[in-house]
Amino acid sequence: MHPEDIPLKLPFHGHLEELRKRLMWCFASVLVLFVVAYAFSERIMNALFYPVRQALPPGSTLVYTSLTEGFMTHLKVAFWTALILAAPFILHQVWAFVSPGLYTHEKRTARRFLLLFSGLFLTGGVFGYWVIMPVVLSISLGYASTDLEPLPRLQNYLLFALKTIFTFGLIFELPFAMCFATRSGIVHREYFRRNRKFSYIALYILAVLVSPADLFAQILLFLPLMGMYEVGILLGGSRPPSSTGTVEGRNPS
Repeated sequence: MHPEDIPLKLPFHGHLEELRKRLMWCFASVLVLFVVAYAFSERIMNALFYPVRQALPPGSTLVYTSLTEGFMTHLKVAFWTALILAAPFILHQVWAFVSPGLYTHEKRTARRFLLLFSGLFLTGGVFGYWVIMPVVLSISLGYASTDLEPLPRLQNYLLFALKTIFTFGLIFELPFAMCFATRSGIVHREYFRRNRKFSYIALYILAVLVSPADLFAQILLFLPLMGMYEVGILLGGSRPPSSTGTVEGRNPS
């Protein structure tokens, strides 16, 4: 065993000091990015409001009904933007705190899962923004007429947009969770295939809980959930590469 493959062991107070340092770096990164994001909050909001502006009838716009709503909306946009932009750095700090206690093959596996987790979340968020939001908005605002003028509220739309992006980011993590459960031996690799019908029922109940009053939104949530479930079955059902008898970082004995 090479010395660099041996997990690093620190005393308890050493772990606390290391954790405090990592948390301070995470907080500082979010704070700095918040200030930068607030300076560009108008441009960020223009990008975030692009789907609803495309769906609104000509001449219509977003409104706000509270004196402080416009200012608070800029703050919320800046905060969530800073949190999203700081996420890779925060993950890096988590990795820097955890990795010294892992063997080489454990580090390699963790890197793959982190990459898969980040990629799926980003893909889900983009899917929610470019696909789901335009469809929902075009249907919801399609009832506008000369006798019915839509006046979507600024803060309500912001919450809807953030909820949609974040929800579909989590939805796309379903294959990651299923693959992790099968590869780590928590469940048998045929478990999800055998219980597909019951899982579909559970996923639809989840869609109902997220959008309890809108049948169309429930279906829009359920279809990607069903697709991600099938992707999880494919990823979890494929066998990992066979080992040659030795594991990097440890002796065969």
